[in-house]
Amino acid sequence: MRGLDKAQRLVNDKRFLERITVFILLYIGWTLFTLVYNFIKPYSRNLTSEFLKLPLMSRSFTVGMVSMIEGIKPLYYFLSGIYFLGFTGSIGLAVFYLLFVREDYQASDELALRYLLAYVTCGLIYSVFHIYAPHIVYHLNGYYPDNSGLTQQEFVFPSLHNTIAAINLITVWKYRDRIGGKVIIALSTLIPFATVLLGQHWVYDALAGMGLAALLSKITEGKTIVPGFVRRMSYEGVRRMTVLSGALAALLFSAIFLVYG
Repeated sequence: MRGLDKAQRLVNDKRFLERITVFILLYIGWTLFTLVYNFIKPYSRNLTSEFLKLPLMSRSFTVGMVSMIEGIKPLYYFLSGIYFLGFTGSIGLAVFYLLFVREDYQASDELALRYLLAYVTCGLIYSVFHIYAPHIVYHLNGYYPDNSGLTQQEFVFPSLHNTIAAINLITVWKYRDRIGGKVIIALSTLIPFATVLLGQHWVYDALAGMGLAALLSKITEGKTIVPGFVRRMSYEGVRRMTVLSGALAALLFSAIFLVYG
């Protein structure tokens, strides 16, 4: 019952609703970009052949590594679970922990701002150039998003998957002595290994994602994402905005399911 009482109290807290709305709109924005990217990617330069000249990207190394992991079934299924939980799941877990469990509005603001800058930075890079993932280049088992409106094959370098994981780790690090913090940090630490060892990303994708996360976290420390005009709105105004954004998200994902499902 304490959880329900807390939820009711937070729903009546304007600061909580402001930030929930921001996170919903951020996820909607990234999803819309993945759909619009279908019209952008013909103009994005494919640099895969240039990247393949780098160390640790050869067929023998990549196929051998992935085959070794696939041969250890418990490890393979464990890493697969981490990978598929890694993006949306890690976002939801971090937002829930900081906003609902810890009620840390400053950390939530930093997290949201870091997500925003990560989406913008990666979106701009993917629009200019792209490379393809190991499992696509070497025809391995993997996630092929041809029939999904939620991601694209070109979203590889830097790895947004790993950028988000590193952002979560850095933002939640202050709670590393708490059980919830430990869980998020452990998940965020495992995600780079899962993406690389399963052939979903190259080593350089993961490193670039983690480097981007470190940079964005440094420049957003102590900053807020909630615009001034929103902070000046009444509780009822913010509540309507939250309901509207939630309805928009439900409508968008229902449409995607109908089209691509």
